[in-house]
Amino acid sequence: WFIKIQPLAKKAIEVVKKDKVKFYPKRYKKIFLNWMRNIYDWNISRQIVWGVRIPVYYCQGCQNVIISEKSPKECPKCKSKKFIPEKDVFDTWFSSGQWSFAALGFPRKRDFKIFYPTSVMETGWDILFFWVARMIMLSLYRTGEIPFYDVVLHGLVRDKDRQKMSKSKGNVIDPLAVVSDYGADALRMALIFGTSTSSDIIISEDKVRGQRNFTNKIWNASRFIFMNLGENFNPQKIKRKLTQEDKWIFSELKKTEKEITYSIKSYNFYRAAEDIYHFFWHKFCDKTIENCKRRIHKAKLEKEKETPRWVLWQVLYRSLKLLHPFMPFITEEIYQKLPSKPKEALIIEEWEE
Repeated sequence: WFIKIQPLAKKAIEVVKKDKVKFYPKRYKKIFLNWMRNIYDWNISRQIVWGVRIPVYYCQGCQNVIISEKSPKECPKCKSKKFIPEKDVFDTWFSSGQWSFAALGFPRKRDFKIFYPTSVMETGWDILFFWVARMIMLSLYRTGEIPFYDVVLHGLVRDKDRQKMSKSKGNVIDPLAVVSDYGADALRMALIFGTSTSSDIIISEDKVRGQRNFTNKIWNASRFIFMNLGENFNPQKIKRKLTQEDKWIFSELKKTEKEITYSIKSYNFYRAAEDIYHFFWHKFCDKTIENCKRRIHKAKLEKEKETPRWVLWQVLYRSLKLLHPFMPFITEEIYQKLPSKPKEALIIEEWEE
């Protein structure tokens, strides 16, 4: 069984050329169009023991071919009631190619009416043709609309020697074991950090361990800040008098917020992760926390401690929001301990634009 693919490919080419569907990184637009222009008719039948059976029945009376979702009661031509069902099943990509609309209950379900087309499709670059292209073609054919607006493509996960991970090679890292040893936040950050969008991800235990160290840095810095703030600290009541060092860190924080927001919106998650890493460790911890620590310890009056405490609270609070998309567990735990936290949970905080 084949699908005549050129008419479907033509519509897919049109929507991509008009940027109704955009690819990130942009170079995959050219790759997609090249595939679509050189596409062959699609063989969608497979002779395997599992899969979605092709809904075809063969009449034993007149050899009529009947396409039906349910087993027919009789042949419309010869009235025979003897049929042999098709033994072939659909190609996996034919089934999954309809996921974008079928999973939402096309055509009548509420989810389909609300959420289709979806905003972002994120998947590996290696199945751009097998899955993404088929979803675009089949969605346009069935719904008349594109399935999604943006396609973000990530790379393959490889070991430290740049070999593709596989069970046969024995170079697979068990994510559950890594989470048990180093925490989910360290693994999440290690997968993003230092890897541009669509580039293959080089992962090793050393890289995860390095992000575990960053996790420890966030936790220890937060503990120090809480020790100096006290349980009843209220930033709203502080009359602050900022120093040049204080103004510098807020200027750097504002710049980092803008850069991270831009990177996330453009799907450069690695750049956003690196920006918050360097800001928190090298600017906040190495400079501002050390500066505020000296001012608090040298202060003779309690009033003199108010401004450095307020600075620590503010920068930590806003840093937690920037870290949260990448390291949600430790940041939520710290947020729950934050004196005078504005919301019940960090996940419902407003993003700093």
